[in-house]
Amino acid sequence: MNIGHYSFPAIRGRQGENDYYLTQCPLRLVPRIFLFDEADVPVTLRQVHSLNAARVRELARYLITQPSSYILAPLVVAVDDEIEFDPLVDDSPAIGRLRIPMTARMVIQDGQHRWAAVRHTLAENPALGDNTVPIMLLPDPHLERSSRIYADLNLAQAKRNLSQRILYDQDSPLAALVRQLVEEVPLFRGLTALDKTTISNRSTALFTLSAVYQATQALLGIGQRDQVNSAQTAIAREFWEQLGHVIPEWYQVIQGKRSTAQLRKCYVHAHSVTLVAIGMAGRQLVASHPDDWSKRLSKLGELDWSRENTALWEGRAMLRGRMSKARDSVLLTANVVKQTLGLELTEQEQQLEQRLSSL
Repeated sequence: MNIGHYSFPAIRGRQGENDYYLTQCPLRLVPRIFLFDEADVPVTLRQVHSLNAARVRELARYLITQPSSYILAPLVVAVDDEIEFDPLVDDSPAIGRLRIPMTARMVIQDGQHRWAAVRHTLAENPALGDNTVPIMLLPDPHLERSSRIYADLNLAQAKRNLSQRILYDQDSPLAALVRQLVEEVPLFRGLTALDKTTISNRSTALFTLSAVYQATQALLGIGQRDQVNSAQTAIAREFWEQLGHVIPEWYQVIQGKRSTAQLRKCYVHAHSVTLVAIGMAGRQLVASHPDDWSKRLSKLGELDWSRENTALWEGRAMLRGRMSKARDSVLLTANVVKQTLGLELTEQEQQLEQRLSSL
C-alpha cells in the first residue's frame, strides 16, 4: 500500500460503457475501508441500505462455525474518485495494479449483510482476518450512479414494494421530484419511510415514500412518466411546505415537540388516506384559485382532524374505527378537505356523499 493511496492487484473488465475492476481484500480491512452507513455516505444511500439483523447473525454464525470451508460472495463497491490502473505487461493490458486515493469513499452497493457479518465474525475469530474476499470495484465519481447501481444490482431480488420502486426509479420524473421533496421539504425530511408501504407503531416516520408519491401525483394530476416542469415543481414544494406550517400537529412534529406515533394514534391526517385526499383537493384548489391558493390552505389548520371526531371521519377516513385506504375512503375524505377549502363538489362527489348519508 503506497502512501496516500490504496494499491491492489486487479483485473480490469468492461460492462456496457463502464469499466470495473476485480480484486481481493483481507477480511480485517473490510470494515475499515469500505463504507456502509457511516456519516460520510450520502443520506439517501444510508437510508436505503438497511440491514436485516437476523440475516447478519445467520451469516456470522455460518462464518464462525465453518472457518475452513465457508464461501463468501464478492462485495460490489462504488468508488467516488478517479481510479488509476497500470497494466503490468503490455501483452496483458487487463491485468495490472489499481491505485485508489485514501480520500476516496468506497461505498458498498451489494453485500452489506456480508460486510456486517464479517465485522461480527472478526470479533469472535480474529484469525480469519488474513482470509480474503473478492471485490468488484465500480468507479463512480461523486456517487452519481450509486442509486442506479443499487437498483440494477437488485433487479433479481424479491419483488419490490411501491416505495422501493419509487426510490430506485431513475426514469420517472415524478419519482425524482418526490425524492427531492422528501430530502428538502421539512414535513417529509427525516420523517419519511423510504423503503416501506406501511409504518410500524414504533417508527419515527410520519409518512411512507409511496404515500408522498401518490399525494403529489394527485396534487399535480400527472402520470408516472410525464415530464415535470418548473412550475409544477414549485407548486408541489410550496404546497407541502405551507401545510407543514398550517396544520398544527404536523408543525409540532417538525419542531420535535410531538411524536409521530402519537399522531398516528390520535389523528387521521397522519395516515396515507388523508395525505392523498389532501393532494386531490389541492389540485382543485390550485386550479380554481391560481393566484391565492396558498393563503386559502390556512383553513385546513382549523379542521378537527382528531380520530375521536367520529361524526366527521367515520365512514370516510375510518371504517369501524380503523383507518381505511379504500378508494371511496380517499374520495370521501377529499370531499371534507374540499368543502373546508370552500370548493364545490362535482356531481359524482355529491352522489358519493348521498350514499354515505343513506348508510
